[in-house]
Amino acid sequence: MSKNKSKKTKSGQKPDKNLKALSASLGAVAVAIAGFTLLSGKKKPSGPPAPATGNLIETRPVLSHKMFSGKAAVAYKIAAEIPKVIDSQFCYCYCKRNHGHKTLLTCYTNNHGSKCEVCMNEVLYAYEMYKDKYSLDDIVRELDRKFYRPYRSHKL
Repeated sequence: MSKNKSKKTKSGQKPDKNLKALSASLGAVAVAIAGFTLLSGKKKPSGPPAPATGNLIETRPVLSHKMFSGKAAVAYKIAAEIPKVIDSQFCYCYCKRNHGHKTLLTCYTNNHGSKCEVCMNEVLYAYEMYKDKYSLDDIVRELDRKFYRPYRSHKL
């Protein structure tokens, strides 16, 4: 009776086991990269960069950033710098429903934007995408994706 001997590599393992281990490792890396890419947030810009100015829904002037400090001052400065982008955004603190605001830009025509984390975070995120040359449609879509939450009345 003859014995079937498998060919072995220098490491002593069968070649097909090495290949399977390598394939599994590469597959795991590919899945990890794909998952990270999908979960990392923003998509790549898809159109012409967003215009900073233009026809606005909110026509009142933005308050001076010099009236505020810290994050609020930065948000007011951005709102004044790119009013068209900010005016194109829905405000997810629901100030439209609660205070009669027209757009996110309205929050910066009074002191509301200085007291509201949601408003400030939306402006900062929009500015980040504006600097990365995202289109206005992409910025609107990404802010909606990131900040949307169902409305809940504040009444007890």
